[in-house]
Amino acid sequence: MRPSDQRQDATSGQAAAGRLGNFLYYLGVLLFPMCLGAVGGFYLADMGVRWLPDTIGLILSGCIGALMLVISGRYLRGKLFTETENGRVMSRRFQLASVLVILAIGMRLSVWWMEAPSALTELPPEQFEAAWEMDRQRFIEFDQSMDGILERLDEHAMFAEGDRPLSPDEEALLLASYRGVYDYLFALDQVRMFYEDWYRFDPSRAERSYHLRSFLLLHLSELVLYEKSVRLFQIVDRNGDAEKFLNAPHPALGLPQDSLSRLRQDLHGSRDSARLLAAQRYRSFFGGALQGEVEARKFGAGDLWDLVDAHRQAINAVAPLERGSTTVRGDLQVLKRVVRRSWYPTQSAVAEWFGDTRTRRIGWYLIQPEQVQEMLPELQPGDVLLSRKNWYLSNVGLPGFWPHGLVYLGEPETFEAYYDEPEVRAWILAETGKDQALHELLADRYPEHYLSYRVGDGGHPFRVMEAISEGVVFNTLEHAAGDYLVALRPRLDKVAKAQAVLAAFEHLDKPYDYDFDFATDHALVCTELVWRMYRPAEGKVGLDLHLVEVAGRRTLPANELARQYAIEADTPEQQLDFVWFWDARERDQRAVRADEAAFRASFERVKWDVAQK
Repeated sequence: MRPSDQRQDATSGQAAAGRLGNFLYYLGVLLFPMCLGAVGGFYLADMGVRWLPDTIGLILSGCIGALMLVISGRYLRGKLFTETENGRVMSRRFQLASVLVILAIGMRLSVWWMEAPSALTELPPEQFEAAWEMDRQRFIEFDQSMDGILERLDEHAMFAEGDRPLSPDEEALLLASYRGVYDYLFALDQVRMFYEDWYRFDPSRAERSYHLRSFLLLHLSELVLYEKSVRLFQIVDRNGDAEKFLNAPHPALGLPQDSLSRLRQDLHGSRDSARLLAAQRYRSFFGGALQGEVEARKFGAGDLWDLVDAHRQAINAVAPLERGSTTVRGDLQVLKRVVRRSWYPTQSAVAEWFGDTRTRRIGWYLIQPEQVQEMLPELQPGDVLLSRKNWYLSNVGLPGFWPHGLVYLGEPETFEAYYDEPEVRAWILAETGKDQALHELLADRYPEHYLSYRVGDGGHPFRVMEAISEGVVFNTLEHAAGDYLVALRPRLDKVAKAQAVLAAFEHLDKPYDYDFDFATDHALVCTELVWRMYRPAEGKVGLDLHLVEVAGRRTLPANELARQYAIEADTPEQQLDFVWFWDARERDQRAVRADEAAFRASFERVKWDVAQK
């Protein structure tokens, strides 16, 4: 071997030895502080010091200090900058150290934020144990109670037949059930909110019991909020009228407008799905890395750990496509309400303009005041009236010849005498425990309304109740009669009529329903007042007035009442008797009395009376 080759081999060997020596040196430099850190960590753990935020905070503070020392040392050694052809350039080590300092400071600030006190973490140990056990029992009670309510709703006939209006008894049951679920969900959300600071507890041995138990209650609360509300919406969505009814305002129960839609938005949006997914991943990590299930059973929370799996299975039982649809519908609720607020006032304004705009014969009608007086002796409180006023633009948009329905009460003296009967008093006594006539009951329950009814309108007595553009109001028969007027009498006794009148008074002052939606009662259209007051209910005999589909809604046009009368007349199913009919002769500019046969055929007439022979 040549000497030059020997020297080259020696040089290569020395370089390799040098690299190995550097590796061993830095390995030793690294292992020594790690060993010291392990000893210090064991000591801190043995002393019960929390990993979060105490130990992490201490480590981050040490890292910040160390990096600042590195930067200061390089500055004093003049190595912060490197001279290049393009001038002085900041060294890469300084750049890296600066970035690490910023990251460490940010993490330290996060730890300080985690150290902020909260109602949960500030509880003394004995108070935490008492609160956690109480909330654990409450959670189980809420969960089981909602299961019972939803199971009963799921089996009810109102959700087995598709979209259809609800009966009064069904409305009462649905509203009570919804209010119950709503209250339980609200109470459960309070539990969730109380334990949402679970992460401030240290997951190490020092506070692992608090950390895990608080997390389980929070995660279970979120799971049950999602699961039970999904079940509620699955049930309610089977009957669109039930959904509309629940979205209507129910101030007596503290339920605002769109409460169901807001619930869907609050519990079923993308944010809620993301929270559930994140919590499930953390539980999986905790179960694997820290033996979460074993720890839960040791801390007396094994049943909660198992309940997470049970509720997860219940949620997963919903088809993925349906869960996705639920999330999208939750996110869309805000947009739907915004569109509704924008469209409904426009719709109402246009409809009101149509209803108040008359193209001809403005200011007078064909039925004269003396003709109204002529028919009064034949009328009885509780009679159903149908009326028509020609030349109103609103007649164009309403189906059929008859556009308006209302209820006859009579002047106050006639009304009071008519219902002051022993059987009516007996019913009121059974209902209220008071020996009263109907007018006394109305005066007690609705003093302002009944006083208005008795006072009348400038010397003209109120004789009818109707839903018009101003809302549900009293009116004079002279103003309500118009050009055509028919009176029909329900085949009911005075108790049933008294119950109907009492139901009608509940709707006074409600606005007119320009949406023509019979699924809700916070606003009423004209025939809806008649339909609602005479609906049968438990302990209440009424009329079976059939709703029909118009423009995708279940409703009751006034013309449909006339058609139903014509179909049922002279059959065992007849529910109304003919009383009086003022028919109009537009070409002769007068109204004439017509017989029942003429009324039976009236529902087939064209809308524009001037086109009739």
